[in-house]
Amino acid sequence: MIRKYWWLVAFALSILILDVVIMQWIEYLTTEMDKCRNMNSVNPLKLVNCESL
Repeated sequence: MIRKYWWLVAFALSILILDVVIMQWIEYLTTEMDKCRNMNSVNPLKLVNCESL
């Protein structure tokens, strides 16, 4: 059965690996800069760089 559906197993594994890579890439992009809330600004919900505070 594996010989008949080897392409399906390879496709599922490649999709799983691609999903892991994309999730790691998104996590890296979102945590690249530390974001803080500037409570003294007009809109405290807007996130700004911690270094600029």
